[in-house]
Amino acid sequence: MMKIRKYLLAMCSLIMIACDNDENQTLCYGVHDQLEGDITLAGAVGDGKTDCSTIINQMIASLPAEGGIIVIPEGDFVLDEPIVINKDNVTIKGLNPGFRSNIDVKDESLLGPGGGSKLILRKADAAIKLGNSDVSKLAIKNILISGGTENHGTGILFESTNTDCSIKNVIGINLKLGFDIRKATRMQISDCWVCEMESSIKLQGGEQNSVKNCQLGAQPKGITCMFAKEKNLVFEKNQVYPDGSSNLVLDECDDAKISNNNFKSYYIGILNMSGNRNKVENNIFWMADAVANQLLDRGAEYGVVCIAGEENHFIQNTLTCEWIVENGVTVRATEGKNNLIENCLIENTNSNQVLLVNDQMKVLNCVPKDKIKIEQQD
Repeated sequence: MMKIRKYLLAMCSLIMIACDNDENQTLCYGVHDQLEGDITLAGAVGDGKTDCSTIINQMIASLPAEGGIIVIPEGDFVLDEPIVINKDNVTIKGLNPGFRSNIDVKDESLLGPGGGSKLILRKADAAIKLGNSDVSKLAIKNILISGGTENHGTGILFESTNTDCSIKNVIGINLKLGFDIRKATRMQISDCWVCEMESSIKLQGGEQNSVKNCQLGAQPKGITCMFAKEKNLVFEKNQVYPDGSSNLVLDECDDAKISNNNFKSYYIGILNMSGNRNKVENNIFWMADAVANQLLDRGAEYGVVCIAGEENHFIQNTLTCEWIVENGVTVRATEGKNNLIENCLIENTNSNQVLLVNDQMKVLNCVPKDKIKIEQQD
């Protein structure tokens, strides 16, 4: 304990000295290596056995109001309690996230040391979470978060209001849920690999958040990406893999931009969207392999893509469907008004209801008229 206290006092002194004037203010956010606190120097052991949560939380609690940087070096750092952040301008960073998949080669003679800065949930229900206070400018990057040998816990959990935070180059594996982010403004999630878990990302009640350049996957009991009551969301240039029951759900979201993503699934309901003024553009949707449970008991008219709400635009998308039924619906838009489907390439048009829409929907340059089934809006 004395070792931890001495280290933390020295670290805080360095940070406060560097931040005592505007000229040195930028040093508090990671420019100067001497201001970075390595958890192993405070006594944490990355042996895959020793709980490190107490030491890491003591380091964070001892940071000054200006914030600071906590470094997770290469190793397997076990957590029996979550790492709790309740200060602004804190960075949690690893050196690199190491291997990402359960099937990656582990033989060091073939690929060299796997390395990686790993946080492993043991008794903790989450690896990193916010405290009860509002937080801004928290950055998490270059680490791997694992639930252990089977799906357990949440990787990153933000339940309180947060602003201008970021998650970059983070790998999540063997978790119940990768990232659970609530009440966020301008959250940036980028360059992450969040797969081999029940569900990847859940955002709710936020504004101007973005998910870009990520690789995302889930399992049949989960939904890969679930966004609820988000405003001005950007979901761009992501690869979304099987095997979630839906790849992307937008539940009462407004003004979202969903563009340049690749979606692959074995099931109908790849995209479920409700809300207003959302724009889905230049994406690829592929329902692959014609698996026996393709419909998931939803019925053939459920739709590979489902649209509800007002003034939503579904334009210039490519859809490929390998159906197990003869008369399946590729896009269903029977709820709402003033929605638009335009310039979409739909490769399988054998069904006589490729598009199932209401009479308030506008369809331009997609399929022949005899492939469109129109229902009267009540």
